[in-house]
Amino acid sequence: MKHQLFTKIAAVLDASEKIYNIRPLVKNAILIAPIVIIILQAILLIHPGTRDFGLWLLEENHPVELLTFVMLLAGGGIGLLLALKTRRQRENGLVYGFYMLFSIGLVLIAMEEVAWGQWFLGFETPEAVAQLNRQGETTIHNLAGLHGHSEFLRLTFGLGGLIGIWLSFSPSFRKISAPVILVLWFLIITIHASVDVYNDFVAIHKKFDYGMQRTAELIELLIAISAYLYLHLNWRMLVTPGRETHSLGSAHK
Repeated sequence: MKHQLFTKIAAVLDASEKIYNIRPLVKNAILIAPIVIIILQAILLIHPGTRDFGLWLLEENHPVELLTFVMLLAGGGIGLLLALKTRRQRENGLVYGFYMLFSIGLVLIAMEEVAWGQWFLGFETPEAVAQLNRQGETTIHNLAGLHGHSEFLRLTFGLGGLIGIWLSFSPSFRKISAPVILVLWFLIITIHASVDVYNDFVAIHKKFDYGMQRTAELIELLIAISAYLYLHLNWRMLVTPGRETHSLGSAHK
């Protein structure tokens, strides 16, 4: 039974190489990348000699958050182009409409990451916004009532990604579904966000809560990268000449 299960999983993953026109090495790299990222960051945080550097990476306006902004913006850009391409290819409204809305959402979140350019341009927060914003920034997610609850959005993204993978086995939704090779990305995001949500209602420990807050920045980076990969891979499936958009269901036979 276990052998059959592993065989089916391998068949599904191998099918991704043809669907997205990628080499086995690229497929495997995408599949295990989130684990590698988590392990590398964990090593930095656990080792006393690199702990300060690891925490520095996770601070606001530092490398992890800036890379999150870049990947979200890049994903939004390629997603908007994909929406236009699929419309020109006369795909149905569900296809180009979904890509359009998803991509606009990525751009909006990207701008929230950098406080709509406030970090780069250095402009003052409007007084009306500053009075409502818990961090005194020009952002929406830090307004009273929304601040400190981003874990629900992370959980929604993770679960949405897993549902998207499930839809990849249906011909009706194949063109907007998520690549199976992103399964570990969505699982890690979902598990971390689920624990974070649970910690909101049942306090575990102050140090644990602090750790969840700091590593949330890394999870947001995983969200940004996986969103970009989702759009990039589906671009290769839908726009690259000669690509097929068949369902993965045949891999289960």
